[in-house]
Amino acid sequence: MPDPTPTFAAPGTSVDGNTDANLADALRNGLRQLRIELAIGTRRVAAATGLNDSDLDVLDVLARYGAQSPTSLARRMGIHPATMTGVLTRLENAGWVVRRRDLSDRRSVQVEPSGFDRLTELYRDANERLDEIAAQVTPEAGEVILEYLEQVCAAVHEASTRVAGGGSTR
Repeated sequence: MPDPTPTFAAPGTSVDGNTDANLADALRNGLRQLRIELAIGTRRVAAATGLNDSDLDVLDVLARYGAQSPTSLARRMGIHPATMTGVLTRLENAGWVVRRRDLSDRRSVQVEPSGFDRLTELYRDANERLDEIAAQVTPEAGEVILEYLEQVCAAVHEASTRVAGGGSTR
């Protein structure tokens, strides 16, 4: 059975040692492998919590961007509002989110994350490993990495928006 540990090629070489791969290919392949590993990790955490992958995506968006209306959350996630209502009901019933009435507009509801201690514990090992890796990166290299990731996120967002028909999901 092949070793499941991800292998990345140095810029200018391929995993098998050939020199025909360029930096763009190596970076793209590294991102693809990262996406695969993140998807596997997400499925495992979802299984451990009784959630599904898209539930964790919603919780991640709430943790990253804070409380927001169900409509705003659906738009950001690229999910139909009716589908988001079902997701939020499931998450609320399981204690992962709370819906609060906006005090300034009683018709408006804000969704807030709740019960994140359970997720924090599940991600503790991975976060500690990421902290160890980050401690080895120079500030200059960190800036380059962050700039690259920001540009990749923007490019992926723009491409996925076009696939979805052109409407912005942010």
